[in-house]
Amino acid sequence: MDLMEELDFHQIDFHIHTNRSFDPWGRQDGTIPLKEVIEDATKRGLLCIAVTDHWEPNTDPSIFLEERKEIDQAETELKIFLSAEVEVLDIQGNTPVDLKDHREVLEKMDYLSAAPHLGELLPNTPYSLVGRRDIPRNKRGIIDYSQRQHMNLLKNELFDVILHPYEGTMAYLFRQGYSHTISFEYIPERYLEEFAEAAAFYEKAIEINNVSLAAEKAKEKGYEGFKQGCRLFVEKLIKAGTKLVVGSDSHHRNDGWSWPGKTEEAVRIIRECGGDKKSLWLPRKRRLP
Repeated sequence: MDLMEELDFHQIDFHIHTNRSFDPWGRQDGTIPLKEVIEDATKRGLLCIAVTDHWEPNTDPSIFLEERKEIDQAETELKIFLSAEVEVLDIQGNTPVDLKDHREVLEKMDYLSAAPHLGELLPNTPYSLVGRRDIPRNKRGIIDYSQRQHMNLLKNELFDVILHPYEGTMAYLFRQGYSHTISFEYIPERYLEEFAEAAAFYEKAIEINNVSLAAEKAKEKGYEGFKQGCRLFVEKLIKAGTKLVVGSDSHHRNDGWSWPGKTEEAVRIIRECGGDKKSLWLPRKRRLP
């Protein structure tokens, strides 16, 4: 039996951070050594995971070479892919990754994941663009900016997976007082359709992230109605034929919200929308642009 052909969503977690993960300010935001990630994932019945530590403008890419070595030396039957959660820096979808400068690192990685957070619209991030004339200054402008950024990411040949699309936008709108909840209701339905169809066309996989779904289930303030909008988005992705993955977005062994393998809400919503293992994306041998 070919393991990779038999995998289903409940057996994977493609968004896991380790203690090599640092935020945009250089602060450690992951606390789990890779060895413990492997132990926990195995105990929870996972068969395949992806390590996705942050790749920020201040990240030393040599950490990914260290991870490659550790993965290759791990004594485990768990299939482990090496990826990264790469920060998006502007509307064009530019990132800290430079194909020429980082080619040695990229050749050791199985694939790359891009993650739009809209941190460039905040005044205190190291890569802030606040002050530029082309930065949006109202709700409509922010949503349109986000859509153009998402569409440009889909065209970027460096990336195979887009992590938690639109959730950075929704969180930004909520935290800046433009919305009452973190919800897909603020993203025009035609934008979701455009994104889903383009993701299928460019053969990008889309992560359904477990954290916000779990937050709503736990009745966390600000997440009311998240699942309803997420369901609509997932339905559009499946209808378009887009491949999907699920992720716990875990940074710690157990912080009450996420841990390696905590993807049940994401798996459930995919299945409720008609998705099955045929919808699951798995890495293939990649060629760098």
